[in-house]
Amino acid sequence: MAPNTRKFGAQSILKDTFGYDTFNAHQEEIIETLIAGEDAFVLMPTGSGKSLCYQIPAMLRPGVGVVVSPLIALMQDQVDALKQLGVPAHCINATLPISEIRNTEEKLRSHELDLLYVAPERLLMPNFLENLKKLNISLFAIDEAHCVSQWGHDFRPEYLQLEILHNMFPDVPRIALTATADAVTAKDILSKLHLKKARQFVSSFDRPNIRYSVVIKSNPKTQLLNFIRQEHAGDCGTPMHLCGSMKHFQKMI
Repeated sequence: MAPNTRKFGAQSILKDTFGYDTFNAHQEEIIETLIAGEDAFVLMPTGSGKSLCYQIPAMLRPGVGVVVSPLIALMQDQVDALKQLGVPAHCINATLPISEIRNTEEKLRSHELDLLYVAPERLLMPNFLENLKKLNISLFAIDEAHCVSQWGHDFRPEYLQLEILHNMFPDVPRIALTATADAVTAKDILSKLHLKKARQFVSSFDRPNIRYSVVIKSNPKTQLLNFIRQEHAGDCGTPMHLCGSMKHFQKMI
């Protein structure tokens, strides 16, 4: 696929699937890096769109993108959101019934998925790795990559074993993502995951859309309703999106 065709494809997916007109800082560069088969290290603040950096390449490259995530609730949320957008994505974790896991495995063998989310414990099972070797893997995304460093591997020790991906799948691009890493931690991630040749993308942690304000509490439910109406009507994350309408929200409170 020619580079300009890839770029057009990424832009089209951004708009047609995810509903955004433009990329945020570094997103397009990261996507192009993975599409080209190169590794990447991404340090971006929460809410800056890290997930698009591997979701779009996984949709454009042949095969299935495997996303390693330590939080079952987070991976389930992402899979549900992708399915609502029409993206073929599934997850495998210990909370799922065996029938659902078998169904996902069958979809993998049938090349029906663009994205598969797994916990590190599942990924590192010998049988699981052997089955992955039989598939066409488009990329590996290692989310919450700071778990390989310092206190993180006390929380999820399996992250220290993810270097195996470098050895077993040397031709598959990998991306490590985190919102929590100082210079020492970043160096640790690059070393322990064998990503020393990866392109590094570091965004500013300035979040002008976030601020603190303090008000005297009088009628908290009414204050919350007025806050949403006056300052965030229609914004993502407000109860209007979660509940379907402001009228519904008013009934709730």
